[in-house]
Amino acid sequence: MMPAPHYQKGDSFPVQFVWRLPDGDTIRALFTVEVLALVPAADKYIVRLQELTAGRQESADGESRPVADLTREYWQLVGRLQDRRITIAFEAVDGRPLHLRLATLTGEHDFFFRFDK
Repeated sequence: MMPAPHYQKGDSFPVQFVWRLPDGDTIRALFTVEVLALVPAADKYIVRLQELTAGRQESADGESRPVADLTREYWQLVGRLQDRRITIAFEAVDGRPLHLRLATLTGEHDFFFRFDK
């Protein structure tokens, strides 16, 4: 069965991104995204990351880090993702977190920056 879009252009929905840091911690960032277009041939949305609505950093044991212990350099990178345009699969609306390589956050991989080219 082919995936179907649940949202149309102009709709918004939450997407959770997760990155594993070199020290074993995990960053979770929840963004509200706005659908800019649908790409039915690829079963994807083109979305804009509207707003960072929540986030946390967890130790390797899954314990939430206090704000004073957050890895600021990576959280600054998370903050610069607002207003970026990306493509995500129609299935991304199921609420499960999208686990990404750290290179997507640092910009070594162009996932969040390919529309800038």
